[in-house]
Amino acid sequence: MKLITKIVSVTFAMFLLQACNDDDPAPQPIPPVESANTIADIAKENTGLTTLVAALEATGLDETLADPAGSFTVFAPTNAAFSALGQDTIDALLNDTDTLTSILTYHVLAGEVDAAAAIAAAGTTVETVNGASIAITLLGDSLLINGVTVTLADVQASNGVIHILDAVLSEPAERGMPNANIVETAVAAGDFTILADLLTSTGLVDVLTNADEEFTVFAPTDAAFESLGENVLTSLSENPEVLEAILLQHVVVGSTVDSLTAFTLAGNDVETASGAEIPLSINTNNDRLTFGGANVVAADVYATNGVIHVIDMVVVADVVVPPAGENIVEVAADNANFSTLVAALQATGLDAVLADESGVQFTVFAPTDAAFAQLGQDTIDALLADPETLENILLYHVIAGSAVLQDAAVTVAQSGDNIVTMANEQGAALSFPDSTLYVNSSAVSSTDVIANNGVIHVLDQVILPPEMRGEPTLNIVETALADDNFSTLVTALQAADLVDTLANEDATFTVFAPTNAAFDKIEDAALDGLLMNVDALTGVLLQHVVADAEITAVQAYAANGASVDTVSGNDVSVNLVNFTQSVNDDNAEVAYDAVNQMLVGGDGSANPGLTLYVFNNDLGSASSNCNDACATNWPPVLVTDDAVSGVPGLSTIERADGGMQAAYQGRPLYFFASDTEAGDMNGDGAGNVWFKVSQAPVALQIQGSNVTTTDIYTTNGVIHVIDTVITETLEPAAM
Repeated sequence: MKLITKIVSVTFAMFLLQACNDDDPAPQPIPPVESANTIADIAKENTGLTTLVAALEATGLDETLADPAGSFTVFAPTNAAFSALGQDTIDALLNDTDTLTSILTYHVLAGEVDAAAAIAAAGTTVETVNGASIAITLLGDSLLINGVTVTLADVQASNGVIHILDAVLSEPAERGMPNANIVETAVAAGDFTILADLLTSTGLVDVLTNADEEFTVFAPTDAAFESLGENVLTSLSENPEVLEAILLQHVVVGSTVDSLTAFTLAGNDVETASGAEIPLSINTNNDRLTFGGANVVAADVYATNGVIHVIDMVVVADVVVPPAGENIVEVAADNANFSTLVAALQATGLDAVLADESGVQFTVFAPTDAAFAQLGQDTIDALLADPETLENILLYHVIAGSAVLQDAAVTVAQSGDNIVTMANEQGAALSFPDSTLYVNSSAVSSTDVIANNGVIHVLDQVILPPEMRGEPTLNIVETALADDNFSTLVTALQAADLVDTLANEDATFTVFAPTNAAFDKIEDAALDGLLMNVDALTGVLLQHVVADAEITAVQAYAANGASVDTVSGNDVSVNLVNFTQSVNDDNAEVAYDAVNQMLVGGDGSANPGLTLYVFNNDLGSASSNCNDACATNWPPVLVTDDAVSGVPGLSTIERADGGMQAAYQGRPLYFFASDTEAGDMNGDGAGNVWFKVSQAPVALQIQGSNVTTTDIYTTNGVIHVIDTVITETLEPAAM
């Protein structure tokens, strides 16, 4: 399933944009504005645009946009878009009205440009009120401004039109008067040492220092080259013709393609100096320009003879890298980190298949010994004794018939068709948010280990094949009724009169189902109030339901970084959250223990590295019920700097003594006084009310709620179990 922003036509040729999926081709149009309000009036009435309004008022531009005689087009960033800048940046801008005015007027066009006109102008640049231009792109069905997605279009005002953006636009750097050529600029930057050395070894330095020519260089950083692996770099250094071909396909000759021009070309291939055509696109998860799948992490670094765009990956594309002299099995066997994988291949006979060098190429996503260890030794032993099940799991890590290198995998991951067929004939999702490649929920930690008969990419988790649908006999409501863990959900569905809806065998639904424990995180009085308020309850429940689509776990993984529209009309986010990438510093109250897969005290806490616990007696309360003597045995994780940090999903609660305590997914966190060393878990299960906070390394989250069980199939859809009730959504603005 491809999650996109769909453009639809409505009455009187008004266009709008609304996030949806391919299985929901008819989103509801925005109700027309009943009264003639100016752009400023509409913005002030909208709770999703309060930061924009504050910025307009700080600069006096609110009066300009309130002029009934004016005519404007405003690309309006939401509060969430401004929040991504950070509060310090926002505060600084509010105190620097000249800079703020320039930024805001970069979001305004003179005259009214509705969605239809914007779509017609796609592939061009348009001048804004501040004099600089923006690039308009139509990528698939998504309308983008400088790579930023228009999430809602054609909000009509009496003096123009508003289009809602999911990020703040940044004005590109001006060329100015650079005094160094491309090679000199790269060398001076300090992060292109490998690139400079390779250009020298191939004699391309003289080409790129030519003052009579213009170049656009997509320059991989040292880290990008290092991610190829030592054997690939060695192979390239030993094969200068191959190396030159790869380097030249990072260069466009004869023009300076700045970022705005590149945005207008997105969706097309550009011819490079090697003759290869490399696709330009936009990663709509992070609004970045991409070149051959690589993210442009810094754009418009001008030189006297062109421009450099910095990329985070080397684009190998169709260039064949000479093999390292060993087949896939031999490469794995020579690496001490793959001993469990090799044993598993031998137990199933797949070692002979992956050692075949007769012509078939393989792509192997290879779990390390540490990845297998996460399954537990009992599970590993059971799998080694069950070769049929083990073979299916191993084949789910293999693409047969081609060697898919990193850049090709990333290109697929960023496409609208990012589910690939594995060797066991089941689909797996590739995704690439925030420069991490995932296969389903497993992160790729190292790429492009070249072998004679293919390529290996290293995984930090074993990929388990998804459950087969089979022939379910119960519908969604019957399935919930049959499971005591959903009794509160069933009560809520009955109170909201939604039972018949979700029992309808002629419909198809995806339900993100909160457990009783998830509802118990809500304060008792608030939950009772919600159950008695039918309208509010219905709204909350419906934002857990997607209609007309059976979204499997693999399809959810494929939507990583995107969002899906629920029956409530509000979007919910779909994200893979990698806890192993959490930052543990002096400010972190909470950290992640990847070995034991649990939360521990951060370096900013009273007990760094010690196990964290939750108290079931806190359920149904807005605060902590462990005070006085209890708090001596179970010290709370206190927050003393007004901001809790360390891992995603943290918040704070106020204790009875006025102190602030860290909470994870709404549950207060504690240490245990009898734990003295990292790894101690002496409090786990105490009194059957104290439990350590277990957490998988990578979690599939729906609007911040962890999915704990996937793919419970029913006769009319699928259920995914979540650990927190969704009470907030992505809906940017209710116009």
